[in-house]
Amino acid sequence: MSRVIWNSDIDVYDPKVIPILVARCISKYLCVQDLVIFGKVSKNTYKTVNDPQLWISKLKDLKCWDKAGLPLNETKLGKMDFSHLSNPLTCFDKTLKIPKAAKFQVLKIHQALYPYYTDLQLNKPYDQLRIFKDFQTPEEQSKILTNLLRYNNIDVYEDSSIMVKDKINSILEIFENALLRELEIHYDIQDYEKTNQFVKILINLGNQQTLIDFFLQKSIFDNEESKFFNFDAFDADSFYKLADDSGASNSANDINDTNEETFTLNAERFNEFTEDLVDVFNEEVRIIDLIFPQSVPMMYKVSEELISNQLVELIMLIIDTARTKGTYLKTVPYLYDKLVNDFIPKLNPSENVGESYHRLILELIDMSFESFASEYMRDEILNFRNYVNENITNWNETITKRENDTSENIWKHVKVQTKNDFLTSFKKVFTINPASSQSKSEPENDKNDAENYSEIQAKAKILSENIKSLNKIFSPELSLDILNEAKVSLGRLLKFKEYTIAALKSDAYRFMQEIFLTVIDSIGGDHLRPGFIKALQYLQNYNPKDMTYINTPTESFIEPLVLFFDLINMADLIIQMIDIFYKEEMINRKAVKQENSILNPSLQSKKKLEGLVDKYVADGLNVGIDILIDEIEATFRNGLKEQDYNPPIDTSTIFDGPTKPARTAVKILEDNIDLLVGSADKSIVDVFQQEIAERFFQIIVKVLKRSTISVTGAINLISDLNLYYDFIVEHIKTNKKLVYPLFQSLKKVGSIYLISGSESKSIGKLVSDLSKFNGIFGQEEIYEFVQRRQDWPLIKRDVEKVMYGLSLGDCRIA
Repeated sequence: MSRVIWNSDIDVYDPKVIPILVARCISKYLCVQDLVIFGKVSKNTYKTVNDPQLWISKLKDLKCWDKAGLPLNETKLGKMDFSHLSNPLTCFDKTLKIPKAAKFQVLKIHQALYPYYTDLQLNKPYDQLRIFKDFQTPEEQSKILTNLLRYNNIDVYEDSSIMVKDKINSILEIFENALLRELEIHYDIQDYEKTNQFVKILINLGNQQTLIDFFLQKSIFDNEESKFFNFDAFDADSFYKLADDSGASNSANDINDTNEETFTLNAERFNEFTEDLVDVFNEEVRIIDLIFPQSVPMMYKVSEELISNQLVELIMLIIDTARTKGTYLKTVPYLYDKLVNDFIPKLNPSENVGESYHRLILELIDMSFESFASEYMRDEILNFRNYVNENITNWNETITKRENDTSENIWKHVKVQTKNDFLTSFKKVFTINPASSQSKSEPENDKNDAENYSEIQAKAKILSENIKSLNKIFSPELSLDILNEAKVSLGRLLKFKEYTIAALKSDAYRFMQEIFLTVIDSIGGDHLRPGFIKALQYLQNYNPKDMTYINTPTESFIEPLVLFFDLINMADLIIQMIDIFYKEEMINRKAVKQENSILNPSLQSKKKLEGLVDKYVADGLNVGIDILIDEIEATFRNGLKEQDYNPPIDTSTIFDGPTKPARTAVKILEDNIDLLVGSADKSIVDVFQQEIAERFFQIIVKVLKRSTISVTGAINLISDLNLYYDFIVEHIKTNKKLVYPLFQSLKKVGSIYLISGSESKSIGKLVSDLSKFNGIFGQEEIYEFVQRRQDWPLIKRDVEKVMYGLSLGDCRIA
């Protein structure tokens, strides 16, 4: 070939000789030394061989280009030190990403490694190879072997490339096994400095996984010295102890499957368990930091194995034992809290993992604890609901039993009567004067008579006794017990509120919401609601003026109202307890995410309960007001006589102030209108008083419209109206603009009756001027009032003529 190339007939500078495309194609199949020679063949081969892209591709095959450094100034390339490229051990340590220097760097690497590479192609025993003669230490030997393996990538001749590569891999396998034997020997004698030396060599050889598998086997699986993870010797029972008589007992809603004895957690044993676990991890950190660099995630792998497999087995044993001891609900969050807040903070820093070590351990614990936590949360809410239902049921049974006992005791005193006796008793019930209906034939000295009732009287007596127990329908103690249990359950669930697994963290918040919603549903829906319904039913059915109460003359309207107000105060106390619980346990401890959002079901349920109580309070107050108004109406209906406002003309009338019914009505109002002051919100008191005042006003209007009032009797009426007005002024402190005009207008209505009939036109003018009545009454209603004058037939024509301008008597048919 040389004769052809250097034939004087061939012009090597002719571009048509070996076209550049052909030259580039040939260059792909030439080794480094042949490329140097090929570049001297022609102008085109010279251009091809000196093309930087050709040598950049070689550097890429050597896995040098992508990791090459960038020079600070390419103009100073000639002054740079490339001596390391001539050393077979350091030739790959540093390369520069300079296209112009690519050929230079490849040739330097080739010159450094080619002699050893060609030596491997010879049929020599391993101990005769140059790499073992020129390099004595394991570090140097591993380095030259890995460098030659990289150089093998630019061997374009397939036969030699495969043969050398297999030979290097075979040598490396023998070399690695020898290194692992040395590594094991020095690790067993705790010569960690020497162990670290061999670890670095194996890392350089790219055998990280081999190192990880080796260390896991030695430190965990074959570690007979560590007694901590000896499952056969692990005593899970030692984590629990019998509760002493005065000590803490299990939570009321804890699970106790089989054991009747009361157990509690052995805090000392849990502390000991935590400390032992800390020692295990800190010892592993100490050893790993002495042996492994950060490039090998050894502590992560060890932590993963210790937690995900070893520790989980112990946790399972502890929790399974907790079920048999009746401490399951306490154990799971307590154990998790010990691991997160006692174990992790005591871990020494790990250089192998870095700053994220503690976070890594937390995430591993959370992943391993997820199934235990998830099951616990479901059991927590289930057992809390069972506890609440049981206590509500027991309370309801207590109420029912009390009412049944009362009924039974009363029914014992019902007389056994014949049909005639019963009719006699029935007649007695409806006798206007009970004293006069006493049968003379009955023995006066019958001591049991006061304790004997008819069936009708017994039913009335039962209702009366139930009314007296109105303030015992609600139980703040029961509510407090439920809230205390909710606090305990919430406290346990709160251990998981910072869980690193988003789904379980979300479950923890959801179950905390469900705890509070259960509180609302139980106290509100199962305790307050039926209690109010029962109380309202008692109030609605209660009527002390009914003739069935003839044997209980001390009954009054006031007592049930007072008792109902006590009931309201008790309900308000319970609502305040719930509100304090919500602020202290749900808000301050951050058990809810959106405090003032419509997406906060706890807040919405609390508001709904408060609205429900307000509704029942309003209903109860209405019933109470109805009873109060009924009593006042009865006072006027039964006590007000015709002659009070229309005394006989032929009798001398002595005026001694307001009438007896008026004084009695005001006395009833005095006893009741301030009942809520100091025991209810001002807004409720105002509404209550305003409603009573307005209803009382309506009663007086009715009294006026059905009474006959003379000029003489008008003095009594005016006295009564002044009494009412003075009472209202004295007791109504707010809503004055709504109430005062009502009673002022009544006083002005009273003046309609005080004017003499001889002044009929003056009466007409008075009733025609509606402004004088504060706009309270319309023309038709004023006309109704004036019609109640005793002399109305006499003055009608004159009054109507003034009012309407024409009376009916003025109409004539022509």
